[in-house]
Amino acid sequence: EQLVKLREENGSLRRSMESSNYKAVSGNSNGTLQRSPSRMQRNTDQEKTSSVLKQNGYGGGASQVIQKNGPHPLPVHYKGDALVEERAYFASKQASLENEIKQLKQQLRCYSNKEDDTTRRLEDENKRNEFLQQQLNELKVDKEMIAKGSLYEELVNMESTTQKVDNSTSDVDNFSDVEKVKDEMASLKKALQGAFHERDRALQNLSRLKQHLLDKDLEDQEKMDEDSKVIEELRAICEQQRAHIVQLERALKVEMTKQEESKKTINDERSRSNEQIEDLQYKLANCMNALESKDQELLNLQSALGQYYAESEAKERLGDDLAMAREALAKLSESLKVANQGIEISRREKDEVVAKLSQAEKMLADGKRSLQKLEDDNSRLRHALEQSMTTVNRMSLDSDNSVDRRIVIKLLVTYFQRNHSKEVLDLMVRMLGFSEEDKQRIGSAQSNVGKVVVRGVLGLPGRLVGGLVGGNSAGKSTHAPQDNQSFADLWVDFLLKETEEREKQKASEAAARLSHEENQTTSRSASNLQASQHIANPGLSTKPHQFDRPDSDEFRMVPLAPMYTSMQTPLK
Repeated sequence: EQLVKLREENGSLRRSMESSNYKAVSGNSNGTLQRSPSRMQRNTDQEKTSSVLKQNGYGGGASQVIQKNGPHPLPVHYKGDALVEERAYFASKQASLENEIKQLKQQLRCYSNKEDDTTRRLEDENKRNEFLQQQLNELKVDKEMIAKGSLYEELVNMESTTQKVDNSTSDVDNFSDVEKVKDEMASLKKALQGAFHERDRALQNLSRLKQHLLDKDLEDQEKMDEDSKVIEELRAICEQQRAHIVQLERALKVEMTKQEESKKTINDERSRSNEQIEDLQYKLANCMNALESKDQELLNLQSALGQYYAESEAKERLGDDLAMAREALAKLSESLKVANQGIEISRREKDEVVAKLSQAEKMLADGKRSLQKLEDDNSRLRHALEQSMTTVNRMSLDSDNSVDRRIVIKLLVTYFQRNHSKEVLDLMVRMLGFSEEDKQRIGSAQSNVGKVVVRGVLGLPGRLVGGLVGGNSAGKSTHAPQDNQSFADLWVDFLLKETEEREKQKASEAAARLSHEENQTTSRSASNLQASQHIANPGLSTKPHQFDRPDSDEFRMVPLAPMYTSMQTPLK
């Protein structure tokens, strides 16, 4: 109800404000339009002007007056009086408008204070609907701000119009033509029309705001109705819950009584069971004592049985040990027999190896002798080769242009057989007497040409080459043998003999190595047999020592390693 009353008061206040504003604006515009032509028409009748203004309204009256007057200029003293009257009129009008604005502001303040009081009362009375009231307050504040804004805009417009009028009056003093004043009046009319349009827009906005507020109020009322329905439903639910809680409490009380009764019965049964348990514990203690006595007797019997079993197991172990000892004695006797047989076999092998060693030593001695002989022959042959090379060099100085054809053939064959050896090529250069250009072409130019020692071609000694140099000279007949054989064939025979002797030496070395390896194997087998005899017959360890000493003495007398080294040194 209070909200409805407040809304009605707000509507009445808005209507009064709108009517007052409309009257003020309309009066201002009518006064300006009615008095300005009356001042300019002092010579005409005032009754005609008033009738014309009443008949034609704002714009028609002004246009008819201007048409009747025409473009005739006014006198100067009339101009001054008209300006003074216009200033006085505008000042009075401005004062009246300011008073009206102040009154409206006071009324607005009073109404705002009243609205604040009513809102406070509503807040105190409707604590449950605070959220809705806050929205209403915000809407009211917006409404007041819009109203104040519209009033301020109207004031600004009025002030602007007054300023324009003042400016126009000041300009009239300066200008002498009335046409300019008419133009200014037309502009003022246009400004007034714009203000009217703005006022209409403000009124439309106010109507929209009113409708919006009404819609909001309807929505708030609907929400309040819905909230009241929800509250009633919640109250019904709460009552149902309370009834259910009462039923549950009753059921709880019944269950509590049942639990107390069950506790009593359980306590009675517990006391009975405790008595029974005490009786059983007493009986159990007696049984345990009887069991302990019987356990003691059983332990005594078990100890006696353990002693009996231990004695019987000791007897069985001794019998097993005797049987094992007998079997070990039989095995040891058999192993002794096998060891004696192995010793005899090793003695025989040792004798054979000693015989072979003696033969190998003899072969080595023969090989050494043959090696010494061969070394002597080699030294002699080298000496002869050096002498023959000196003779060849001497002969080559005498006979530079004559060389035997067979020597050239031999040199070429050996050169290609030895894969283009540099030594054969050097010998060919020396013997055939190549020039420096030929040497450079062949690529065999050397720094030291005057060396004396030159190796033989295919093992051919130097003296044969010296004998062959000079073609069919007398030296060839002197050195040739009587059995019509060439020196090359003799030298090949000598080389074959030397290779046979080397093969024999190698065979003797292989035999010496074999004998040395056999001696090592026999010594290892003997040591293994001795170890087996020691293991098999620990009590008979003195006999193997007797057999071992002569063997070791014999093997110590044989110089195995030094002989092998001595064989290798002369061969090298």
